[in-house]
Amino acid sequence: MYQRALTNVEKVLKPYVARVMNAQTVAAFDASRAQLAGAVVLERRELVKITPPRGLVSAHPQVLDAFDAYAGNVATELTKAGETKTSCGLPKALDVRLYEAKSGVRLAYAQLAQGVQTSIGKGVKFGGLSVPAKLAQPAVFGGRGENGDVFQRSGSRGSGSLRIINAGSDIVVVVTASNPRKPQASIYVRANKSATLNGIRGDYWVYYKTGTNWDARNNRFTENCSYSKLERFLDGSFSWTLTLKSIAGNTQASETEAF
Repeated sequence: MYQRALTNVEKVLKPYVARVMNAQTVAAFDASRAQLAGAVVLERRELVKITPPRGLVSAHPQVLDAFDAYAGNVATELTKAGETKTSCGLPKALDVRLYEAKSGVRLAYAQLAQGVQTSIGKGVKFGGLSVPAKLAQPAVFGGRGENGDVFQRSGSRGSGSLRIINAGSDIVVVVTASNPRKPQASIYVRANKSATLNGIRGDYWVYYKTGTNWDARNNRFTENCSYSKLERFLDGSFSWTLTLKSIAGNTQASETEAF
């Protein structure tokens, strides 16, 4: 009888959980999340009515406590909670926000199942029917650019060249006559790789930035960003080689504002 009751709870909750996991907008997530939280409360009320078998009398209150904790975990709207910006200060993409929110609900549900199962022991089962599958991460998670990819250029080409030896983490190197927000060219160089930027015109400054979770759509790091500037103005009539490692290497560089 107790097993039948828990199985029925799983069958009732499964479609609610599925709607949360399948939500494609923040509004849809919040609506389905609220429905799930309400359903958990109702199912918990049904469990209260059960008279547990003798061997589960002490476990039954712990099962109810597990349901109480889960209802609290899914009660907060995504529109009113969670970080809306990345650690680099950029707006967090919708797919990332939904992934993080859904993963939180999934983890909480897995903890509910584990809490119930731990309380009741091996004789009764709960969680196998309704714990959602692990979500696929958005492409930006762990995303990297292609080594040597010159993903931005402006103006005419020149005869200058710059070889970058990257002895640190993934990096974007920008050459500009003055403002790094208005670069002549930008090149991606992967960690422990080298690449050459050809076609540089005129004298230029070198700026570079490091980070993680490369957003290929917008050509930018979204997490753990740092920004640096080479302290020497380079003569564009020469070919240069720079070894970069954050703000170290064969360069004199300093941190600068975000660009």
